[in-house]
Amino acid sequence: MTTEITPKKSRAAQLITLLLAVGISLAIIIVTNEYREQIQSLGNAGYLGLFVISIIGNATLFFPAPVFILACAAGLALGPIPVGIVAGTGAAIGELTGYLAGYGGEAILPEGKLYQRLHAFMDRHGMLAIFLLAAIPNPIFDVGGLIAGVLKMPVWKFLLAAIIGKSIRLGFTAWACLSGIPFLQQIFQ
Repeated sequence: MTTEITPKKSRAAQLITLLLAVGISLAIIIVTNEYREQIQSLGNAGYLGLFVISIIGNATLFFPAPVFILACAAGLALGPIPVGIVAGTGAAIGELTGYLAGYGGEAILPEGKLYQRLHAFMDRHGMLAIFLLAAIPNPIFDVGGLIAGVLKMPVWKFLLAAIIGKSIRLGFTAWACLSGIPFLQQIFQ
């Protein structure tokens, strides 16, 4: 039995989600601005530190790690394009845990509608599906990685699509933080 969401509830849920996203973004910008010097000192860890932390931050299944915060902070010290590439590559490598769990057949996935839709979409579109899941902030990339493994997508295709998508997303995050903080400082001063 399915229940339909009324348009009023749907709009309210959308508004709450939007406000939550804006609130999180503002909180990150404020914290980044408040601790700018400490964050810029993260540049001492350099690209290798960013790469390793991005791998670790994405190696857990279903427990999101705030790698976008690291990309935001590193963008202040290292620049958005290299941060996007390094953090995106590390994040994609970290996502191999989900892919491998699916590939090994040990993944336990509920056979619900979301799984069925995502499975069908990935079966038809493969790399495009992984790219989109990686490029758009969402909580279901891990499920996508598991399904890619279940479908036995070649690992190089999975990695390439994930690297490109995550590099774009994390590079954009770094750029937004780098350009947004001076803008916000001008507004609040």
